Amino acid sequence: MNLPGDPTDGALERALDQALARTLIAPSLPANFRKQLQAAIARSPSVDHARLRAALEKEHAQQLAELESGYVRLRQRTLGTLIGSAFATGLVVMLALPWIKVHFGPNAVFAVPAIGAAVGLALSARSWWQRTGLSRLLP
Repeated sequence: MNLPGDPTDGALERALDQALARTLIAPSLPANFRKQLQAAIARSPSVDHARLRAALEKEHAQQLAELESGYVRLRQRTLGTLIGSAFATGLVVMLALPWIKVHFGPNAVFAVPAIGAAVGLALSARSWWQRTGLSRLLP
């Protein structure tokens, strides 16, 4: 989660943090966890806890940077796929338009969006069907 005052703290990050906080519930600690932790620290050999903490915070910052860069790459790939799909769809419609005009006549202008909506609904229904678990009921 982002720390208060973090310069990258934007609306998207806050929304993601809130969604993660609702989804990922922290496990409960044993009743005397803090006491056992302090006893273990006291028994441990002399370690520079400040240096260890700094190293852990540096590692955390590196992992967070890797996570953010992966997220940005995913968004860029998604945008590229969306743009490529739009161009491919436009090319297919342009090539299929003469055939559509022959078969639908003056209603071709209405047929193209109707066919596109039908394809979109079919893909959405397929995705919904797979997510619900109903797909496991039928072979």
